[in-house]
Amino acid sequence: MAPIELSGKPGGIILGRHERCDVCLPADAEEVSRHHARISHDGVRWNVADLGSRWGTFVNGMKLTPQMAVVLGEGDLVRITPWTFTVNSQAQQQGSQVDNDTGQTHVRTVKPDPLRPLAEEMLALLLEYTAATGAATNEAQLAELLLDAAIKGTRLENAVMLRPLDNAGNVHVIASRSARPGKESGASFSRSLIAAASKGEAAEIQGGDPENMALSVMQLNITSAICVPLMLGGSVVAYLYLDARGNRTRPFRTGSTAFCVALGRMASLAMTNFKRLEMEKRAVAVHAELTAAAAAQKWIMPPRDGRFGVFKTIGEMRPGQLVGGDFFDIVPLDGNRLAIALGDVSGKGVVASVLMTAAQGFLHAALAQSADPVDAVMRLNRFIFPRRPAEKFITLWVGILDAAAGTLSYVNCGHGYAILGRKDGSIEQLDKDTGPPIGVDVQFQYQCETVPLETGARVMVVSDGIIEQFNAPPADATVRRQFGMAGLKEAIGSAAADEVADVFAAVIRHAGTDRLSDDATVALVRWETHA
Repeated sequence: MAPIELSGKPGGIILGRHERCDVCLPADAEEVSRHHARISHDGVRWNVADLGSRWGTFVNGMKLTPQMAVVLGEGDLVRITPWTFTVNSQAQQQGSQVDNDTGQTHVRTVKPDPLRPLAEEMLALLLEYTAATGAATNEAQLAELLLDAAIKGTRLENAVMLRPLDNAGNVHVIASRSARPGKESGASFSRSLIAAASKGEAAEIQGGDPENMALSVMQLNITSAICVPLMLGGSVVAYLYLDARGNRTRPFRTGSTAFCVALGRMASLAMTNFKRLEMEKRAVAVHAELTAAAAAQKWIMPPRDGRFGVFKTIGEMRPGQLVGGDFFDIVPLDGNRLAIALGDVSGKGVVASVLMTAAQGFLHAALAQSADPVDAVMRLNRFIFPRRPAEKFITLWVGILDAAAGTLSYVNCGHGYAILGRKDGSIEQLDKDTGPPIGVDVQFQYQCETVPLETGARVMVVSDGIIEQFNAPPADATVRRQFGMAGLKEAIGSAAADEVADVFAAVIRHAGTDRLSDDATVALVRWETHA
């Protein structure tokens, strides 16, 4: 398979067997689901998430929890059986080319007999190596310990730890060691030996038989060689490669291959732990950053409950992740007028939250300065348009309640999830389209819609995380239903003391969980009889 170039496509890059996937894997790959995994960029990092596949998605040998994104790093192995993908910042990595002796050199795949005991000296080395690996803190230290033990145990002259870069025979030398200083093995290795080991089993080239050697290998004076794969789950992450070079034949020491296999298995376990700890550190760092960002978001949100003259307000935002792309704001203008705004930045994560923060702050200042919803929205659009990423935009609803005039004037920028509950119990949807989302057309002239307002009226605005939340799947999984505007109108119809809490309770009952699938925000203004 050719390398896959990742792009920050909105919604991410979908891998699977379905013909509409961005990376369409062959239809006869039975272990691959129709929509298997998603790779996406949140503006800061690359992430991968399993989409509930049957056979799973693995990162560095660890199976992912479905729908939970994991941060990817340089060199990570992403396995979608039967493929293993390596994450690289460059399309082609620089490395050494293995020598092409495929089909020319006799390579024997070795499955060591578990009943055959190792020599006492080898066993002592193995125990020593096991203790030493516990103190290793990184791959480089582990490689040095591995090569030192391999040379002492096998008495072969050269030992190298290699990382495969691609399927074209390029490898990276992680570390090398020679029993004879100044006689290192160099940068050429047997491709046929590595190809045999890439199947997950140790392989060897027997010494002393020129007829079984390719000319290229003979020119390197290789007389014997062993290659052992180091595994992460079902993927080869590195090779332990040993050989003897010189004019004289140097046969294997008895038990050498079994010894190297044992070393390789312990090295594989150590590397698995390194990768696991590295991923855990990434997750902790990301969580700390998101927690700080979430705290900052709470600071800029208005208080949940407020009172401004004759108006009582309640507002709440619950992010789908730690940080959200929704915002709401309440801006008192004077004793008789109050502005309410709710916006939703497209996408999720850190980028959406930063754009949300900038938009809320600018809009608040614009409303406080002009008290004109059209002017404030137009100024916000001119501010956001040159600064937002190409695929980002903001749906927005802004309204101004005027108790003296008895009116509600609003601008609906591609949002539409607002309703007016009147004193007589009737409910009107405030969804007249007065312009596109913010950041789409910098020249657009927004308009304002005005409706009458009286004492006892309630204005509620919600985000699409409320409206588009699906129900808990039934046993037969045949009916999926969104909460919808009908659910919102039903929840607000009771005229309870805390209608925002009622809406969230209704959505959670509908979803069957309090872990909603998207950012969910509800803002309410109620015109009461007395201040």
